[in-house]
Amino acid sequence: MSQGKKEEYVKILTEQIRCKQARAQVAQEIRSHIEEQENYFLGEGLTREEAENEAVKEMGDPVEAGAALDLVHRPRVAWGWIALIGILYAAGYALLSLLQSNFSEEDFITGGYGKWMLVGMAVMGGVCYADYSRIGRWAREITAAVFVVLFGGMYLFGQQVNGALQWLNLPFLSDSLNIQLLCFLFVPLYAAIVYHYHGQGYLAVGKCFLWMLPALCITLRIPSVVTAMMLYLTFLLILSFAMIRGWFQGSKGKMLASAWGGTMLLAGIGYLKLFLSGPAYQYTRVRNLLHPGSGEAGYQIRMLRGILDGSRWIGGGEGVSAVKAVDGLMSGMDYSLLYIIACYGILAAILAIGLLVGVFVYFMGMSVGQKNHLGNIIGFGCTAVLIVQIMFYVLVNTGVIPSGTVYCPFLTSGGTGVLVTNTLIGILLSIYRYQDVPLDVEKGNVRRFLPMGRTAF
Repeated sequence: MSQGKKEEYVKILTEQIRCKQARAQVAQEIRSHIEEQENYFLGEGLTREEAENEAVKEMGDPVEAGAALDLVHRPRVAWGWIALIGILYAAGYALLSLLQSNFSEEDFITGGYGKWMLVGMAVMGGVCYADYSRIGRWAREITAAVFVVLFGGMYLFGQQVNGALQWLNLPFLSDSLNIQLLCFLFVPLYAAIVYHYHGQGYLAVGKCFLWMLPALCITLRIPSVVTAMMLYLTFLLILSFAMIRGWFQGSKGKMLASAWGGTMLLAGIGYLKLFLSGPAYQYTRVRNLLHPGSGEAGYQIRMLRGILDGSRWIGGGEGVSAVKAVDGLMSGMDYSLLYIIACYGILAAILAIGLLVGVFVYFMGMSVGQKNHLGNIIGFGCTAVLIVQIMFYVLVNTGVIPSGTVYCPFLTSGGTGVLVTNTLIGILLSIYRYQDVPLDVEKGNVRRFLPMGRTAF
């Protein structure tokens, strides 16, 4: 079969499409349309050359067709969302500055926080312009590399604080990086790994559980039980999302029951083992986590709850004087929500948290509405971990669980938190940017494209 006219038509058409990522898939579909018409004309008795000429002629002018497809398959930038993120950072910075002026003895804003916000916005913009489908192609390799780098960095550059190997002091940075917060970068990688096992059965689900281990091993090496719980919950939500969507072969109900039931069973066995033969300090940590407020270790939680009891719905109450009376026992960085309650009232804290949750729930809805499965699950994972962070931050600030290193986007200062949050948001914006562009998500010679067509984003 002669390929001259057909290939010439495809070449001219794809040259009109400015987005290089879209050209291969468009060319593939145009060839398919021409070949269908060509087969029809062959059935009508035309020769192969005549059939090809007629098929190409029916496709219309290649320049006009290519220009029309260029308008459809082109990246777009969510300027409104970028502006909103900037406004949220500015509002959070203003609120933390107000708290700093009212409680000068506390540290709500770390040194150089303004610089980190600018760096974070630049990182968000860079990630937004990157092709997120590369995560899908190399997720397992990147996960292994990140694990090696973080685990090795803990031994080479790690700094212990109160017995926890929590910080990386890199020689080329004037600031330290928080290892616990860096672990949340495993989340989009894990989501892409789950996508890789799309269409497989129970064995693939088991492999998905094994791919949770790199991040969890690092958090338990620190050690940080709270961070491990947050990550595991996020991973389980991502895996459950894939199960509910029917990505795996087998019964959805059985898979979900096994995943969540097995989690509860293993947690019970682990607690029983600690209770019977575990080290005393580990048992004490778990007991404080499950029964906050008990024993000597629960003094801070009892004090925190007393502050909450003296707070009002609107405006400052007895909680203000109670907070000032415990100078040094409540970190302003970790308990900014508590200070907001004490200074401005419970309603102000509910509105602040409600706004943040609302933004990320909306992002999650847009992710779930994606037609391509890779953007669908990576977007869900990024928003899920941000919501989980907020949830645990609220639980710590209200005395439901004992204190730990928790982070709330836009309400907690710190360079690592800003970088991680903006990386996750940048991935969400990249999904939005490339929603109308078919992307290659396989490495090597096998080419598989995300579906074309408009989405709910």
